[in-house]
Amino acid sequence: MKVPMKWIRDYAPCNVDAETFQRNMIMIGNGVEGYEELGAEVSKVVVGRVLTCDAHPDSDHLHVCTVDVGEEAPLQIVCGAPNVAAGQLVPVALVGAHLPGGIKIKKGKLRGVPSEGMICSGDEIGVPPELYPSVGSEGILVFHEDYPVGSDVKPILGLDETVMDFEVLANRPDCLSVWGIAREAAVACGTSFTKPEITVKESGGDIHDYVKVDVEDTELCPRYVARVIKDVRVGPSPLWLRQYLYGAGMRSINNVVDITNFIMLETGHPMHAFDLEMVEGHHIIVRKAREGEHITTLDGKPHPLSAGQLVICDASKPSCVAGIMGGEESEITEKTHTMMFECAVFDYAQTRLTSRALGIRTESSGRFEKGVSVRTAMEAMNRACQMIEQLDAGDVVSGVIDIYPNPAPVQVIEGSCEHIAKRAGVPITPEEIVESLERLHFDVKRDGDHLTVTVPDYRQDVTQEADLCEEALRVYGYDKVPSTLLRGETTPGGVSPNMKLRQTLSGLLTGKGFLEIMNYSFVSPKTVDALDLAADDPRRQLLAIRNPLGEDTSVMRTTLVPDMLTTLALNMTHGNPAARLFEISRVFDPAKKTEEGLPTETTHLVLGLYGEGEDFFSARAVAEMLFSAMGIEVHAERGNATYLHPGRTADLVSGDEVVAKVGEVHPRTRERFDMPAQAILVEMNVDQIMRLRRPMGEVKAMPRFPAVSRDLSLVMAESVEVGPLLEGMKKAAGNLLESAGMFDVYRSAVLGTGIKSVSFNFIFRAPDRTLTEAEINAAMDKVMTYAKEQHDAVIRS
Repeated sequence: MKVPMKWIRDYAPCNVDAETFQRNMIMIGNGVEGYEELGAEVSKVVVGRVLTCDAHPDSDHLHVCTVDVGEEAPLQIVCGAPNVAAGQLVPVALVGAHLPGGIKIKKGKLRGVPSEGMICSGDEIGVPPELYPSVGSEGILVFHEDYPVGSDVKPILGLDETVMDFEVLANRPDCLSVWGIAREAAVACGTSFTKPEITVKESGGDIHDYVKVDVEDTELCPRYVARVIKDVRVGPSPLWLRQYLYGAGMRSINNVVDITNFIMLETGHPMHAFDLEMVEGHHIIVRKAREGEHITTLDGKPHPLSAGQLVICDASKPSCVAGIMGGEESEITEKTHTMMFECAVFDYAQTRLTSRALGIRTESSGRFEKGVSVRTAMEAMNRACQMIEQLDAGDVVSGVIDIYPNPAPVQVIEGSCEHIAKRAGVPITPEEIVESLERLHFDVKRDGDHLTVTVPDYRQDVTQEADLCEEALRVYGYDKVPSTLLRGETTPGGVSPNMKLRQTLSGLLTGKGFLEIMNYSFVSPKTVDALDLAADDPRRQLLAIRNPLGEDTSVMRTTLVPDMLTTLALNMTHGNPAARLFEISRVFDPAKKTEEGLPTETTHLVLGLYGEGEDFFSARAVAEMLFSAMGIEVHAERGNATYLHPGRTADLVSGDEVVAKVGEVHPRTRERFDMPAQAILVEMNVDQIMRLRRPMGEVKAMPRFPAVSRDLSLVMAESVEVGPLLEGMKKAAGNLLESAGMFDVYRSAVLGTGIKSVSFNFIFRAPDRTLTEAEINAAMDKVMTYAKEQHDAVIRS
């Protein structure tokens, strides 16, 4: 929040420089992001009076002026502004002056005529039209008031001001106001805070003859204060008000609107003004919006409203989005004759939800979202009416409408001086505690060690004894807290079993040449649709995000596959010839809830491979290596994943559980993800691996007797599944078989259509003897018999 120092000093005379003020404020717990000297780039610019203004002898648009700047003799200045004229009071940059943008004024000639300075426009000295009315860059700035020639223009235009930029935390909404900042400044600088005396001069009449107000939802609007101003006189605001608003980062519009903004900045209470002639039925209704209603806000943008959003309506339609922005139809204009001031309090959560839903963020909504005190609304309203009289902007109709059905109780906290000192960790005495709290405008009654503290209406953040300790300590001085060495015992850290498993898997994959990738946990639902999952597949039950950044990140992912395919496609299209990638991350299942009602999170692993030498078999080998390292025995069965090639996919099964899916990406899926080359995927459930893994058994001695290897090539129908065939042959070989595996698949015209040849390797070994040829042949006969009888697979001749 930006606040001019002059505005702060109106209520707390802090006669220190900006650097000291910033340090003092920080030391009592107020964040200060920095400060700005508004006129730091402007120097030697004074008030001058144009004595004569003649046409330039060698130009059709330049003027030769003589200007009195309070020196011994007038200056001759050549000026190109079309609105310059004799008799005007204008800002004059003298020779040697500095202007914004690093400009330095020098003596020179324009078309052969000497010029000893420059008559400035508002833009050239950093003064926008909303600060001081002018024609901007189209001509020079002309003063409308009378000022001594030669006087510095910076104090006149507010360019000698220092603007402090405060960082107001969410728990201190009272500091989103000049009064709140000034209270803190008074404590920081050791001075006192003086609030203006507020009086309202009423002009007669009865407010109920002008407007009727109904509040249908007092939970979302616990207080609504209204007053009516008649004979409204809309016009420009005085210079002092424009300067305050400009310093606070707001532009002046007219005196009435400026009053509402001034009150919001000064008291922290947002206000709104309605043109009563534009309020149908002169009836204000605070209610929830109905489906199908809409409103055009003050910025000219139409907004559809959703049922449940709080709005301020007239007899038939919404006129204002409560706490956020007013409607265009009832705004204050030069034609306004009778208006109503609104100073209300709206629910912070409702305001935040509506603001986000409509995409509107304003100074008003920001204050209501943090919380506005319900007990100080009337004070803010009366201050606004006082300013109406001060600026002669209208006449206040007698009476006030204050709908406040459930007055908020005064916050009283009981506490102990001993407890506060102990919690603070400093030797702060009861007298110092009382003094500190009273400086912050708490009403304190002390009876020995016992404190009874009445909290100011605007301090909604103070609710318990610990808060009193914080308040007392920050005034007492954080710098008085003694420095101490760290005490206590530390607990040695460790790695959880799940983390150890992740590290093991990552290490194994890295050793195989894989690189780890990481993606966001939220994806586009379109990428899940591209996998062609069945309608009843649980991965289609997506968890939507309430406030997504966009459609591409609108749901939590239920599978890691889309992100892996996207990453592989990105590598392919950027010319990377090969890649081995993996990702270990969580997926979300909204159909299965935890005890807290949250979606179940499961850790998954996905591998993605492409490039020369990468195929189904290389990917399967990596997967089997991982399971072998985990002590999990697996075998392959036919897979049916919709996004994998139907003839080049398999499920790896342990017992009766599918523990992995391996396969080449389906051509249709490749096309949807813009993948120009073939790729292979492997999917695993890491939590399932954690459950199934087996610790390493006892160490076995190196075999003393040699192994015997036999290769076998079998011819079979294309439809025969190699996995079940291999598992069956392993069982048929008996106990002498040490290991078996497939090492080649061969197809050719010689074999015929629909026929394939698969080659296997069998290794036999006995622990107590060297195997004989007869024993090996007997085992192989059983293998071939099984293959022939069960799968019609015969030896290739």
